[in-house]
Amino acid sequence: MKKLSTQHYFKLIAFLVILSTVPVIITGGLSYWQSAKAIVDYSNEEKKQNIFQIQTNVEQVLKYIDLSTTYFVRSAQTTEFLKSDMNGRSFHDFNKLRKDLNHLQTIDTGIEDVVLVSFDHKWLVNNDGLVRLDGQTFEQINTNYLRLPNQSTWLLEDASQLKIPNATKKSCSQYINLVKKLPMLSTNPNGLISVVIPTCELNQIMTQTVDNESFILLDENRNTIAHSNAEYTGEDGYIPNNLFELIDQNESTGQFEYEISGVDFKVSYQTSDYNGWTYLSLVKLSDLHMKSVSIGWLTALIVAILLIISLCFAFIGSRILYKPVKKLQKVIGPSATDRNANEFDLIETHIEKLLNQNNQLERRVESQITQLKHLFMIRLLQGKVTTNELPLKLKSFHYKKDWTELTVFSLKLDEIDQKKFEKNDRDLILFAINNLIEDLIAEDERFTPVVINDTQSTIIILDSENKANYTHTINQKVKIIQNKVMELFHLSVSIGISNRFSDLQEANRAFKESKEALKYRLKMGESSIIFYENLNRRYSSVAPYPTAIKNKIFDGIKLSDKDKALSELSKFFDYIARHDMNHQQLEIILSRFLYELYELKELLGATVEDFQSTDMITYYQNLNSIEAIHDWVSKRIIIPLIDSIDAKDDSKNKKISDRMIRIIHEDYDKDISLDVIAAELHYNPNYLSSIFQKETGYSFSEYLLRYRLNKAKEWLVTTNMSVKEIAERLQYNNSQNFIRSFRKMEEITPGKYRAQYKSKEA
Repeated sequence: MKKLSTQHYFKLIAFLVILSTVPVIITGGLSYWQSAKAIVDYSNEEKKQNIFQIQTNVEQVLKYIDLSTTYFVRSAQTTEFLKSDMNGRSFHDFNKLRKDLNHLQTIDTGIEDVVLVSFDHKWLVNNDGLVRLDGQTFEQINTNYLRLPNQSTWLLEDASQLKIPNATKKSCSQYINLVKKLPMLSTNPNGLISVVIPTCELNQIMTQTVDNESFILLDENRNTIAHSNAEYTGEDGYIPNNLFELIDQNESTGQFEYEISGVDFKVSYQTSDYNGWTYLSLVKLSDLHMKSVSIGWLTALIVAILLIISLCFAFIGSRILYKPVKKLQKVIGPSATDRNANEFDLIETHIEKLLNQNNQLERRVESQITQLKHLFMIRLLQGKVTTNELPLKLKSFHYKKDWTELTVFSLKLDEIDQKKFEKNDRDLILFAINNLIEDLIAEDERFTPVVINDTQSTIIILDSENKANYTHTINQKVKIIQNKVMELFHLSVSIGISNRFSDLQEANRAFKESKEALKYRLKMGESSIIFYENLNRRYSSVAPYPTAIKNKIFDGIKLSDKDKALSELSKFFDYIARHDMNHQQLEIILSRFLYELYELKELLGATVEDFQSTDMITYYQNLNSIEAIHDWVSKRIIIPLIDSIDAKDDSKNKKISDRMIRIIHEDYDKDISLDVIAAELHYNPNYLSSIFQKETGYSFSEYLLRYRLNKAKEWLVTTNMSVKEIAERLQYNNSQNFIRSFRKMEEITPGKYRAQYKSKEA
């Protein structure tokens, strides 16, 4: 027995040595290879991003210049200037034209000169003033610029060879010249504009880069326009011409390696779709591999340390691991020594006994398999099943394994018939529907249906990847379920359907998508079948909150005018239905409206049984359609609120404050004051002031000011009245006082308020 034990002991040592050292060596080598590769890939990608950033910075300036110049030459004023003869009598026009040209020359764009030429009248205007064109000058411009193939062209020209006469040449040896034939949409140009920009400006933009990288900008003819860190690329910034020949003309981006002056470089390039210019990035390969070398040394050190630790672990661990084997042999087979039995054979025999006991236990568990399946499916849909646990569960529950895709549909009840069912019966109905789905859908086409909170959910499995077949199959199954539920329970249900997935681990995501789809039944109504993939969840614009309609609803409530309040409420919900908004925006608008309605109820001191706390504001989320929410708000909130306000009319103070409010609403455009109203109502002004403050929460003057300014806001967006006319009608001494009051309340001037509203409408 001792010999046998020693044999297994050394086998265990050899196994642990191999097991611990080989993975460490392999892992170390792979780690270094992957890290070095990742660093190089990251650096290459970083260079592409740097080129893109440089291109973006340069083209942002060029496009701004191009756009500003185009806007200038397309203006009616510039067109008229080109048709006119600049002479002594046109000094005013010349001065205005010079001013407009100077506006184009800003510090941000670096424009050095702008030259405008009229061929019909033979004149030229730039920073130096007005110049008459002689025959030779006209021919020079015609030869070099009018014969360009495009209406708008970027040119690279030396300062000494700039063909635009009288153009300023001061700051740089090279210039880029934007030439546009005028008019731009005509085939027979009668003028042109030239925007002269020194390439030094582009050098300044490109020098804002890292120190160990150089950038070169080439035009479409491979002429160098600008560069950065020229010394980094070789002596005197020299770049061999054959480097440019390696650039693939058919590819917009690319990378290759190139040697300059005995130094290997990584060259990245990108060609612009805007003007055909090419952006080059040059970085030394030695700089790219510098980090990977340090990582290599560090990896080697770590591997060496791990090898030493692994060997120690193998020798020490083998002793420790083998001790339990000896103890286990003595416990389970005291007679094994006599029969020279292998201790592992003895352990195997006892394990088989344990497995037999485990099989007996599994047979007992099978009696409760249904409950376990439901629990498993709930955990799976909630994302609580681990990847390692999933195969074992699928095997133990005997679920179908051969399928290509799955989808989850979730079912919710619409309105329950109160005559047949009570609200507490909702859970029982859902469980009954859950059992019904088990009968309607074959077991090999689904997983176990479950009920989670107020939702019934089922995972459907399919073998077809064809989208048309998928949609047809799912629609068919869903309609069968809806018809059967209606037939048996006389209830309508809405069903949300997720996207298709190929991995069961995505069941939680599919479950969330199906519940997300169900939220859209508010707008689609009862018995909806909503596919998540058909939802438009990207909205280019957001519908503004209908403040004007809300204010009219509140005015009707304050005046106890049910017809007006309910009519405006219908307009409010028509506005919601008219705009194609997602459910998040719909919930924001409804929550805001109900919260403001709750604030109004508290301000008026009214009592509404179904609207007594802010928690009741979210009750609408339990309803299933816009129509149901409309009905709830009108019958359970608006009408009881107006009835409660009417009940308060028995209070003397309320009647007095209401009469004061009515006078303000009727005579707001007249010269009214607290003294005038006190004389009309035969009360003391101080007494009226205290009553009004107590009932409304505002002083008389503040309420009058707010009402007038609200009227001003209404006129600003619904009429063409000027600010001065509105101020006079609202009894302001001058329009400046009105503007100050309006800005104090709204934090914006009346003119800007009108402009903002019109921009939203557009």
